[in-house]
Amino acid sequence: MPTKAASKRLQSLRVAHASSIPTTIKNPERVAHRRTELIEVATKMFLERGFHNTSIRDIVRACSFNVASLYMYVSSKEDILYLVAQDLMNNIALKLSDTILDPDSPERSLEIGFANYCQIANRFRRPIRLLYREVGFLPPEPRSKVLATVSDVVTFFENIINQGIDAGIFRKLPARLAALDVMFIAHMYALHTREVRVIADLDEYINFQIESIFSGLLVSPEKRRANSDKKAGDLRANAAKSRATKKAAR
Repeated sequence: MPTKAASKRLQSLRVAHASSIPTTIKNPERVAHRRTELIEVATKMFLERGFHNTSIRDIVRACSFNVASLYMYVSSKEDILYLVAQDLMNNIALKLSDTILDPDSPERSLEIGFANYCQIANRFRRPIRLLYREVGFLPPEPRSKVLATVSDVVTFFENIINQGIDAGIFRKLPARLAALDVMFIAHMYALHTREVRVIADLDEYINFQIESIFSGLLVSPEKRRANSDKKAGDLRANAAKSRATKKAAR
């Protein structure tokens, strides 16, 4: 099942990115503990002050260790930003990979996946805004790693849409472009939370957007019936051909 494969890939990325920043500390648990503290402190400061207006010393003052100790775990402020971005995308990937989809219904799977991703975007809305604002300041290599995880989120939805196209439920359209739309619509709740909440709560937003997404994706009822009839006819024809082949072989 493509969606299960996508889930496994999202989870594996979380592990693959864990040790990409060099450290002089040999104890992985200690590294994880210190970096978790760094991520929590830096996320809060980057949100409040912005990346450029936050210094290494600002971050260290709010941590339980000194500047010398900090440089055992990271080599620059950009490393800290990468840890923050990486942590966000790993959390998003992990939450999304836990989504239980309907293998028999691409339409239902997209509805479930989108609703769950909106819940995730709401939960991480402030870090998502931070990622959009600051990810461009990362050096090329770590930025590409963060964007690769974003790309896997798009692939998660692309797989579902391709299933729907193959089943004759969704229109034949560029599946990846449609998947990008789905991801950005979910992100819009995080990026414009205040404006959206004036109009609708999260559930209302999800329901409205699902209707909008399906209005662009679903084939007409008439064409859907025709696709279903054609598929049934093809199955009958293949079965008859198989029977004739077996009969001729006797």
